[in-house]
Amino acid sequence: MKIPLKIVIALALFLAVIQSYRVIESAGLLYAIEPHFSGQCEAVYGTTGAEDITIDQTRQYAYISADDRRATIAKKPINGGIYGLDISKSDAVPILLTKGFSKDFHPHGISLYQNPHGEQSLFVINHLRSGQNQVEIFDINGVGELSHRVSISYPELQTPNDLVAVGASEFYATNDHGYPHGSFMAMMEDYLGLALSNISYFDGESGRIVASGLMYGNGMAVSPDTKTMYVAEIMGRKINIFDRNLLDGSLTKLDEIAVNSGADNLEWDERGNLWFAGHPRLLEFAGHAESAENISSSQVMKINVKAEPPSVSEVYMNLGDEISASSVAAVSGNLMLIGSVFEEHILRCKL
Repeated sequence: MKIPLKIVIALALFLAVIQSYRVIESAGLLYAIEPHFSGQCEAVYGTTGAEDITIDQTRQYAYISADDRRATIAKKPINGGIYGLDISKSDAVPILLTKGFSKDFHPHGISLYQNPHGEQSLFVINHLRSGQNQVEIFDINGVGELSHRVSISYPELQTPNDLVAVGASEFYATNDHGYPHGSFMAMMEDYLGLALSNISYFDGESGRIVASGLMYGNGMAVSPDTKTMYVAEIMGRKINIFDRNLLDGSLTKLDEIAVNSGADNLEWDERGNLWFAGHPRLLEFAGHAESAENISSSQVMKINVKAEPPSVSEVYMNLGDEISASSVAAVSGNLMLIGSVFEEHILRCKL
């Protein structure tokens, strides 16, 4: 049976309207922003593009992954680095820990791993200038003393954003796009809200894809027993909860937590709460990526994952004048460190 042209056109327009609304919603264009924070923050300089921060709660030491992304965008890349910050001292400043490591080091997501004997390693995503990606593993010999152990790459490590370590050489990593960054199809993923992002798993010998169908998969966190995985979906505006098979590393989705924000990196505090910084309005973030003159709203949320259902509370909201495009919130006690994708400082806040 031949369908009338008018019906075909009407159906196409209807689908276009639905898709447009989905994109508008995921981009946060309808999100009302009311700046607030009940604590106090100060800017701490010494890093540029401190996209990810993780805290060693026992030793009260923060590891900061920083890279000047504006320099890279301008095709004048400057080597990035891992910095250390002694959070037990209120006047401490970041110290470069990877001086002399490599002339091609552009760190992104990081993960702190501690084995049953108390030995620690720092896993770091490294975007090479060639366009290739690898994971660098540093053993921590003492507080702030990093010793590079190995570089790992595998075909499924395609567009890595964040990672979480589950063993001495085992980890998961989010591929935030299904197509290479900078390509036309990667742009289509963003502006059409295509769910082509996935999660890869490296078992110590080889890698494979263990979950797919995400809309810009981003930050990751694993429960202390490594049985439950939390994965931020920045355009899906939610946190996915996966059951992790301890035998083969496979992931099975259990549930999801709606957060109404473009959630970036995930971090635990010492009480077992899950924190993230995010981008409430993604198109603002896109404008900020194009020019530092365009500020982008910053947001921090805390999730009580032990509540039933998990409860989400907004702790910090700023229009972007204090810090733009927040990407991580690392918390210990009443201290909160906020990092961002491009800024030349981080925030050290008292909750």
